Amino acid sequence: MSKTKKKILFVITLVVLIIFMVPFFILVNNTFKPTGEFIKTPFALPKNFTLENYTVAIDRMNFWKALYNTAFITVLTVVFNMLVGSMTGYFFARKKWKVNKIVFGSFLASMVAPFQVYMIPLVRIYAGKFGLSNNLLMVVYIAVGLNLPFAVFLYKGFTEGIPEELDEAARIDGCGFTRTFFRIIMPLLKPIIITVTVFVAMGVWNDYLMSSLFLTKTHTKTLAIAIKTFLTNHSAEYSPMMAGLLLGILPMLAFYLIGQKYIIEGVVAGSVKG
Repeated sequence: MSKTKKKILFVITLVVLIIFMVPFFILVNNTFKPTGEFIKTPFALPKNFTLENYTVAIDRMNFWKALYNTAFITVLTVVFNMLVGSMTGYFFARKKWKVNKIVFGSFLASMVAPFQVYMIPLVRIYAGKFGLSNNLLMVVYIAVGLNLPFAVFLYKGFTEGIPEELDEAARIDGCGFTRTFFRIIMPLLKPIIITVTVFVAMGVWNDYLMSSLFLTKTHTKTLAIAIKTFLTNHSAEYSPMMAGLLLGILPMLAFYLIGQKYIIEGVVAGSVKG
């Protein structure tokens, strides 16, 4: 690639970066303003610099409880999704049965339907008939089910790129199917495990719709729901709300930055090989 093309590519990349970073800068900038100043000059730097918005956000949102609820749901969902998804993907990749192709096709078909299709039946069954509203474990159960097809799709594709000779060598050494997976295959799945974990964790952490349907009491609210504290029928406290939003996204932002080097590798391997 010539120097001119490299310079053009650099400029384009820089412009795209600025476009994507502007909303985040506006969010961070306005957390240091009173709401009145934000409404008047949303794009200007703060004249009356204040950290009070963060104090108000932590207090009004019941932030630490909401953070615990969000982390509880996210961590359990990711763990169960990883275990069940990776084992199922490995099973589909190694067992070439006709029934497995049908079941895997069903997994892929379920990815097409949006959550809104399942929304009313899930609420009627679990929250209505079984009375499991405001139950964090029930939300984990549903979140695992909704994210499982995507995980199985990527795990299966990645596993098919692992030579089957490793399985045969393990069987010769006396390993069964399950032991082969945990001792031989699972360590090799590290890139795709991190990739799926990042995507699933971000989706569950930021979920609003499903959580709002099942978690209505103050002590069960997640961060996404707690943000609504600053919105009423007659007013909106924008600056504390943006402070709460920033506090809520920081853990996921850090998590994403830590695992980003594995994301492209895992997605490409999982989708192309599949």
